Amino acid sequence: MTAGQLSKILPKAGKWLLPSSAFIYLLSLFFPGACGPLTSPDASWELVLHSAFSRHLQFGRDIVFTFGPWGFLYGGYYPTTFLISALAWTMLAFVFWWAGWRVANHFSSSRLFAWLWFIGFAGIAGMWIDQSFDVRMTGWALLLLFLHFFVEEGRISALQILLVFASGMLALVKFTALIEIAVVVGVIAADDAFRRRRFPWVSILFPSSILFFWILAGQQLGLLWPFLRHSWALAGGYTEAMTWNMPEEIEVVIFTLLAMAALFALTSYAAWEKCRFSAIFPATGLGAILLLSFKHGYVRYDQIHEVTAVLELLLVTLGCQAVIWPVLHKKSWGARAVNFVTLAVIYLFCSFTFNRCYSEQNFPDERLWEHFAQTLNIKNILMPATLLGNPEHLRDIYAENLAEVRGKFPMPPVEGTVDVYPWKIAGLFSRNMQYDPRPVIQSYSAYTPELAELNAGHLRSDHAPENILFDIDPMDAKFPSLEDGLSWPELLTRYDISDTTGAFLLLKRAATPRQHRLTPLDEATIHFGQTFALPAMTNAPLWAEMEINKSILGNLASIFYKPSILRLRISLRNGRQLFYYRLVPGMMRGGFLLSPLINDKKSFVALATNYWHGLAGLDVTAINISVATKSGSTFCYQPTIKLRLYRLDFPPQDLIDTNAEPDKTR
Repeated sequence: MTAGQLSKILPKAGKWLLPSSAFIYLLSLFFPGACGPLTSPDASWELVLHSAFSRHLQFGRDIVFTFGPWGFLYGGYYPTTFLISALAWTMLAFVFWWAGWRVANHFSSSRLFAWLWFIGFAGIAGMWIDQSFDVRMTGWALLLLFLHFFVEEGRISALQILLVFASGMLALVKFTALIEIAVVVGVIAADDAFRRRRFPWVSILFPSSILFFWILAGQQLGLLWPFLRHSWALAGGYTEAMTWNMPEEIEVVIFTLLAMAALFALTSYAAWEKCRFSAIFPATGLGAILLLSFKHGYVRYDQIHEVTAVLELLLVTLGCQAVIWPVLHKKSWGARAVNFVTLAVIYLFCSFTFNRCYSEQNFPDERLWEHFAQTLNIKNILMPATLLGNPEHLRDIYAENLAEVRGKFPMPPVEGTVDVYPWKIAGLFSRNMQYDPRPVIQSYSAYTPELAELNAGHLRSDHAPENILFDIDPMDAKFPSLEDGLSWPELLTRYDISDTTGAFLLLKRAATPRQHRLTPLDEATIHFGQTFALPAMTNAPLWAEMEINKSILGNLASIFYKPSILRLRISLRNGRQLFYYRLVPGMMRGGFLLSPLINDKKSFVALATNYWHGLAGLDVTAINISVATKSGSTFCYQPTIKLRLYRLDFPPQDLIDTNAEPDKTR
């Protein structure tokens, strides 16, 4: 073959080879190859989402969580949903590839440079980390935004219709995805109406797609509104309840905000060059994406969330370059230099943060570029074909993981339906128990009185499980009885303790429910930092409701970042002072057991049986609420705390099989 013939063939081959190879690569990243369940108990909710879809449980009623009926697409493997997940992600990968390839060709007229941009964008969007869905969801929103404002001209295209329609499925995976897409759809609709003077078709298509995929998932149409309402309550309570801080946070946050501000300014300038005053619309959409990415990484500031945040930042940087560079390459060298410096600094920051976070998790050899290079491994690229050709491989790994879960979380044999408190659900699946979930499936997610009441009401209903495996294991050092606090009186009166010998207490539903009663004792207004003496109680539990309201600055902090963490110091009758338990204002408003301090299974058994000798010295005699800041500043909250105290009375139960001593004084 002559050089002339080769020069004619290569462009034609590249015309098809580059985009097709880009799709194959993207599919290898999006295809569900995770061999779950993850052995971490915190990840067991992924199994619940797969099971919920298989059993047609109704979201908004049976399941109230931060995920929707298509939430199983988030990750993990489950035998009955694998094929559906594979088909769904193949379809979504095709739409992502089509939109991404259009944006790539806007970035550069050179097919090779467009291909390189797409490989980088897709590689970051699909990189295999714990929360990769959140990163690819950011990429999806960027493509939807930039395709409308910078790439597609004129009338609505088939690609835009397909992209918005497929967004309805992703919106029902995770509620924050729905919020992100809804904001982008909103600014596109506004641009259609005010700048392009045409009917805002997306305002009809996007809600219609949500309805379509809601019904396709086997959900009742009448439950869509409860699903949205409860999901909003979960999203609103997350910031207050799940905030976590780290020592180096301020420096990282400042740099992240500066990097985001630079990207926002450069992209807004490109939008101004494109559509002048209507640049407010794409700027608003990009600002919302950046805000959600920022909050996703730094509200709960730990290694996993930080890694996810820097990958989202890197992805946004690549996405913004696709629309910035076509404008800046025509400008002066100074403008292009500013852009290149911004790119270099952001990459170095992301790479350094990625490496540091993995080092802190005892993976010192992990590097960002190496992690990316692994996605280009031929074995990984051919993974979809391998998994479809040999699905038994996934089933074998799934069985091995379940065996590992059984070893980590021993549970007693149970007959009948069962739920587990507070959140170690994976053990139930590993033993094929008849899992009967409460609405808010993990106790630490019952952030508000309304959400906590859903769980308490479930225990009072005819649908309550026959058995409950109960443990006390609060997340983030919360006060032990705070999570699902409204359910504790129901657990004490509607269930009998059957077995105390294992890692969990086994509670069985009582044939005849007992009754509990709250008798008002006192109301008081206290201040932060004030030590408040509680009324002396004689062999009776003390129930509390507290109202701590945020200030205007606190509400703004919750919207754009996070409020300060609240902490509780308690004094016990035995003279001990315990420092410090975490408090969540939403959980406190609903009510919780304040005294005695029930911090393990043994003390819970003593409480249920009225065995006060076993609770000796655990009466809480005084409390002190403060803010976990170095300065002690309470600017996020109003200065006063309303406290209501009650006596909690309920008939004690007798134990048939227990290691606790009988109460000889009863």
